[in-house]
Amino acid sequence: MKIKQFIMIIILVSSFTISTNVAAASNNNKENKIPDFPETNSLNNRYFSYFIKDLYHKEIMDAFQSYYKSKGLKPTGFNPSSEDPDYGMVSIYFGNDFSEKYTYMLKVSLSPTTDEKVLGRDTLYFAVEPSRQLMKDYPAIKLVKYEHKEQ
Repeated sequence: MKIKQFIMIIILVSSFTISTNVAAASNNNKENKIPDFPETNSLNNRYFSYFIKDLYHKEIMDAFQSYYKSKGLKPTGFNPSSEDPDYGMVSIYFGNDFSEKYTYMLKVSLSPTTDEKVLGRDTLYFAVEPSRQLMKDYPAIKLVKYEHKEQ
């Protein structure tokens, strides 16, 4: 599982590099036969959100279950916290103010669910250091803050 996460992070970092190179070469699209990409990022943000949610699914579910345990509830899944299909459920903040031990902060906004109902609107803040994916002594991701809002 750790190897899968490490590979996914490498792909994620590579995609940022590739998209930067594509943007720089956009003037040569006709010569290079590269299709014009949509101007809006909404579709890309949605796919990026799905990617991050899948990558850190265990950590997200652990945080949900830990938070709701005292209330006697057990979340079994989550939904986007907005009705808008292009809503960015995940955002990244580089230039981490939390600690020198983590590369970036990850903000995840979701609505945890049980089989019967939505439990609220929750925002989780994680500190992430992708280079630690294969290390056992240091966590690659750490929950920093948990916010809950009733719906």
